[in-house]
Order: sequence, then structure tokens, then C-alpha cells
Amino acid sequence: MQEPPQPLHIGLIGAGLGGLLASISISHSTNRACRVTILEAASQLGEIGAGIQMTPNVSRLLIRYGVDKIIGDDLVQCRNINMRNTKGEIIQRTELYPKTVREFGFPWWMVHRHHLHTGLAEAARRHGVEILVGERVVKIEYEKELGEPVEVVTEKGNKYSFDLLIGSDGLRSVVRKTLFPEVVPRAPTNNAAYRAVLPYDYVYEKVPEAREFGNDIDVWSLEKGYIIQYPIAAGRDWNAVMSHYRDEPVTDVEEDCDMKEMVEYYKDLDPRILNILKLVPTSKRWPLLITGPLNSWSSPQKNVVLMGDAAHSMVNHLAQGAATSMEDGAFLGRVIGEVVRGVISMPEAIDIYEKARMPRVWIKQQASFVMGSIYMADPERAAYRDAVTADAVKETSAMADVRNLNSHQKITGPDPNAHSWNLWGAPETVQSIFGYDAEGDADFAVLKYLQEKSLWDPETGVSHALEQKWTGWYLPKEHVGRIANSRGNQL
Repeated sequence: MQEPPQPLHIGLIGAGLGGLLASISISHSTNRACRVTILEAASQLGEIGAGIQMTPNVSRLLIRYGVDKIIGDDLVQCRNINMRNTKGEIIQRTELYPKTVREFGFPWWMVHRHHLHTGLAEAARRHGVEILVGERVVKIEYEKELGEPVEVVTEKGNKYSFDLLIGSDGLRSVVRKTLFPEVVPRAPTNNAAYRAVLPYDYVYEKVPEAREFGNDIDVWSLEKGYIIQYPIAAGRDWNAVMSHYRDEPVTDVEEDCDMKEMVEYYKDLDPRILNILKLVPTSKRWPLLITGPLNSWSSPQKNVVLMGDAAHSMVNHLAQGAATSMEDGAFLGRVIGEVVRGVISMPEAIDIYEKARMPRVWIKQQASFVMGSIYMADPERAAYRDAVTADAVKETSAMADVRNLNSHQKITGPDPNAHSWNLWGAPETVQSIFGYDAEGDADFAVLKYLQEKSLWDPETGVSHALEQKWTGWYLPKEHVGRIANSRGNQL
């Protein structure tokens, strides 16, 4: 039989969205056999910012861990994504509901970061995670012998020991600076973003025509920027991100931006959205920084590892920054579970994590950057884009016909020439991003590793390591190999 669970102590630096989800996944995947502690520098938990999209690749995780039940109606499911020209005319549409659930199996939610963070923090506590605030890390000692704990010292002088330390501390990561001091997040362009949230009651009072947008995501595209708006907080609040360019790269958050300057930048847009922008009293300017791709996310000893923005920050055009961090957390939790069960060692788990996640994340970083170029195309390229995607509006009605058909109707489908430029217009790429299951990927990566490292029987095709994993929960070790070495009808 497999050895009893190892009583590991896992530490995370940073209680952001990714770190919280990682802590939940570790506890969930190990059946609480691990002690999980998060050290957060801030004096209290909270998440700044505005709305965020929980695409199907991560909404599945919220459902799996019960976070959706905690957040409740503050998760908003929109109907469509409408791509609009400067006049506000819809030039391309993608149906989100119910098409998203049908194609990807999970919803596409809009949520305020605060509501998401609060839900994740509560779920972490329910999973037994210890969250310590006001614990800013100032020293990490990781150059230890195999099996010796990583030592962490905080600004208050408190000391902690962990079997594994996870750096989930974002763009300004202390953990990354300790491992790779030469790595600095950079601005690849002069692109930056404003963010704003307003109560819908106020918006509708001042701009009644805003009701025309309904429960949709709307995107206005222009040559050097775009605006995306959608409802959050159970439909109570209007949320928008305003992408724009500056004369110089933006590398830090800028407070209290000039709202007249913001309105002037978008003066040629649809009057409806422009009138809403005029209601925004203040906004910060957020940098769009990228980190990596790095050659490694871990220490040589594999006892410290990075995740999320600490390892691979990306631009926001694919709405996958936080989602990718949450995927990291789910994957890590799953492979750590295999360590606890004695299937693999911790260094093996971290190696599996890096080999599986690093190429996938780099692809998403590239996809996010290119998506921005599609959104903010120059007039010539925009004309090509819009001409090719014109039939995509027809797709929504065609798919509605499929849903409503009866047994006597001819089955129809979307126009095969319809393209969706906000979701790439390449179904296989969309599926690989939005249909991705981080936990399933982790499971497969472990199985692949075990299969490749162990002997297998040429007759049965069964490897000893996989048999051990699948039967070791009840069989003594001396029985392992019986299936792999079976002949004929004898098992």
C-alpha cells in the first residue's frame, strides 16, 4: 500500500487571486493533509481594481471549489460580446450564453475583483488555510540540503519554515527578486489602461440611452485604443477598461489622472459611451507590463517556485492574466497532492509543473499581445479584419436556430466562413485556452511522467509506476506488478 500522507507545510507569499486559489487547490487536492500558510504584506486583505472576466477555463475552478456559491449573484453572465466601430455600430458579435456553456462546459462570468477576492479568501479559510496579514517578507533562505525547510523572515522579525515556498506575490515579487534579481517586468509598448466603475442607477439617470446596451459586453475599437464595458456586481455596476497609448511607456500606477484628457482621447467614439465616460470622476492609469519568458520558475533545489504575475505577467487584451495565475495555482495544488500521497517527490512535482505550464503560458502571453494588435488595428488592417468577420453576426442567429429546432427541422449551423476576431476566429486556439482544465492537465502530466520513468510490460502495455499509483491505495507493495506482468486470463 502507499505510504501515509506526508505532513508537509506549504507557504505562499502573497494573498492575491492566484495565491488564494493555489492555497485552496493544495488543501483540496491533499484532503487537508498539508498545512497551508499565506504570508500577506498588506495590513488587511483586499483587492484593488475593477471588473474582471472569469472565462470558462477558470469558472470551472470556482465551481469545483465552491467559490461560486460564496460569491453568488455577484457573478454576472453576459449574453454576447459586441464589437463596435467608432460610431457604435455592431460589426461583429459572439454569443456567450448559452453558447459558451455548450461549447466549453462552463460559464463566462464578469465579477468585481473585490467580490472575487473576498470569495476566494473565504473559501481558503473554509479549506483550513492560514492567512497572515501584515507579514512583509524581507529574507528567504532556500539554499538547503534536500529535505531541509526553506526559512523565511518577515519585517516584524517573525520566522517561518516551509517544505515548499510559492511566490504568488505579483509584479513586484520579492520571491522572484530573490531567485532572479536581474529580471524586471517591462512595458513592451506605450499602451496603458484606465479603469472605472459607476452605479448603473447613476449611469441610466444621466445617460438613458445606455440601457440599449443591455446585458452584453461591448467593445469600441479604434486605431490606438479600445473601450470594453460590461456589468458587474449582480448588474448593479457599470465597469469599463479604457485602453490607450501614451508618449512614453507607463511602468507604475498613476493616481488621479486628468479626466478631461481621458474624454478627449475618445472624443470621436459613439456619443453613448462618450457621455458615460464624462461621468467618471477619477481614474488611475494602469501599466501593462510583461515578465519573461524565463528559463526557470524555481530554485535549483526545487524548494521555491514562482506562479502568476511573479513569473509571467502579460498584457490584458485576452483577459487571461489573473486566469493564468489561477491555472498555475490549480496545477500546483494537484501535483503537490501527488507528493503528499508518495507518488512523486517535491522536486519531481515542481519539474512537472514547469515543463507543462511554461510553454502554455508563453503562448498565452503572445496571444494576449497579438489580440491587442487585432483590437487596435490601423485603418487598413481594420478594414481587412471587419470585412472577414462581417458574417459572424449571422452566427448568433444560426446557432439559435440549432437550439430551437425540433425533430422535423433540418439541422443548420453557423456559417463556416464566420470569424470571431475577439475570440481569435480559430476554434482550436480558443478551445486550447478557454476549454483548458489545469487540474486535468496536471493529472495527465503526472501520468505521462510516471509512464516514461518506469518499466512497462510489453505484453499488457501496463507500466509498474501507473499500476502502483492506481492500485497502491489498497494493495501491499508486493502485489504491485501483478497486473503489468499478467499473461492470458490470469490477473
